[in-house]
Order: sequence, then structure tokens, then C-alpha cells
Amino acid sequence: MLKRYLTEEEQRRLLKTVGSLKDIQAQRDDAWIRCLIHTGMRIGEFSRVTVGDALDALRTDYLFIPREHRKGKWADHSVRVTQPVREALTDLLAVRRALGYADRSDAPLVISRKGEAMTVRGYQQRFKGWALAAGLPEDASPHWLRHTRAMNIMAHTTSHDPRGIVQAALGHRSIASTGIYTGVSREELERSLDEVDGHGRMTVARQRRRYEERRAGA
Repeated sequence: MLKRYLTEEEQRRLLKTVGSLKDIQAQRDDAWIRCLIHTGMRIGEFSRVTVGDALDALRTDYLFIPREHRKGKWADHSVRVTQPVREALTDLLAVRRALGYADRSDAPLVISRKGEAMTVRGYQQRFKGWALAAGLPEDASPHWLRHTRAMNIMAHTTSHDPRGIVQAALGHRSIASTGIYTGVSREELERSLDEVDGHGRMTVARQRRRYEERRAGA
């Protein structure tokens, strides 16, 4: 069973947590997290997106990812710019402009506080902070958002070939790579077991209390 993704409730909680703050860094993080949820891009690919890439994507409805930027470097890929992706890219451009940066084509789309391209490590650290604040698993990382995109597609597409849609959307080389998304989801497992045994969901807060009680009694 795949565990390294966010359920829809966890996605809402994460975005609500990030959106609760209005400073410019929080606005930036909110936008790139939304973009990753709705594109499933690897963080290494996304970290190399430029202003020119974003502007071209808004014009063509596709965000191009050259094979040189992709894992394995085996083929080019393009990501469909759906409405949530369009909004996220537009917001990221707005953040740059609010900070006084011009729309120079070769400039990084997402920038750090120093005005430089945000590093993969920077994305990971920012995401970890937000994930902890939202009460998500401690090992949650930006890569979970790639799995989240796949699981969202599997849950909501009406296509007769959902695995094919996931393969095309994420740019998997082989359909076999999508097999991890066809098993029982965490939500399905929890619902089914609750139906059998009665609902007794263990919340993160409740787990924390039990953990502290165990430590105190050790």
C-alpha cells in the first residue's frame, strides 16, 4: 500500500496552514506547493523552471520540461496547464514582481530570500516546516506531491484507462511505473476497517498525547 502521498483532507490542511500567513514567502510557498500538487513535477525539474518557461506555459497551456532537466534524461515532457496550475504560475510571477524583480526570461521563477533560484534543499526545508505545522507525517517531502497528483488522478478521472492517464501526466517511461498507484489507498483501507470494527480514528494530536504519556512513564 502506497503511503507516501497526501490524502485530500491532508492537502486541504496543508494549504490552509500555508495560506493562513500572508507574508511574501508564505505566498510564494503556497503557490509552488499548489503547482506541484496539480502537476506532479519532480522537485528537481520544478526548481529549474524559469520566468520564460512560465510565461510560455501560460500562452500555450503546456509547461515544457526538457529532457536535460528530467530524471534519466531520456525524453522531453510537457505538463498540461489546468486552471489551478495557471493560477499557481500567475501567483509565482506576481510574487517576483511584488519583490521588485522584472520578468527576465532566463530568471528563476521561484526565488529565495536572497533573490536567487530556490535550491532543491530549500524546497525540502520549507516543505518540511509547513508539513510539521499542518500535522502531516514527519517524513513528508515535496516528492510526496508527485504521488499525490497520481492518486488524485486515479481517484477522480472517468477515463477507462486511469493508469494511462497517470503515465502520460507524470511522464513515466513505462506503464508498469504506475502500478504503485493501483493498490488499496490509505483512505479506502481506513474506511473499510472502520466499517468492520467501528470508527476509532487515531488523530495526530491523540497520538502525540499517547507518545508524551509513554515518555513520561518510561
